[in-house]
Amino acid sequence: MKLVSIKLEEITGLHPAVTGMVDKTASVIYASGPADYQELSLLYLLKLHPIHLTKIDTRFVVVAGFRSYELARLLLHPETEVGCILHIKLKPEEPTLLATVDIFGSPLMHSLGPKYIQQLQALAKFFGNRASIFFPRMGSLRRLRGQNRTTD
Repeated sequence: MKLVSIKLEEITGLHPAVTGMVDKTASVIYASGPADYQELSLLYLLKLHPIHLTKIDTRFVVVAGFRSYELARLLLHPETEVGCILHIKLKPEEPTLLATVDIFGSPLMHSLGPKYIQQLQALAKFFGNRASIFFPRMGSLRRLRGQNRTTD
């Protein structure tokens, strides 16, 4: 493995062995959506949770970091360079193993638990304005919960 910097447009898509897995789990609903991120916060998150790639012939394809890749493609310009982890000489079974651990394990590792609103409130209180600069929805609990504005 090695850390590389690659333009998003150079990533051609998902590894053929994992496409079906990603398609079948696409209905998983994440607590956050693209509107929850500023470009700068996403760029920092991509440093912490990089897209994992391998090369097939001359093409870079994703084998893990699917949520990072999805958000990057939705929010960043195709010419944006992002740090990625390039897996070299993967064994034939490794792309699906990496994908399984990413799709199933990442939510387990990063979930706040059953009382996530209260936990997010505590984090927002601790970080204050610093959090709302990067994550604008942190400024409003109603928006955080996904509720629409009411006109009482």
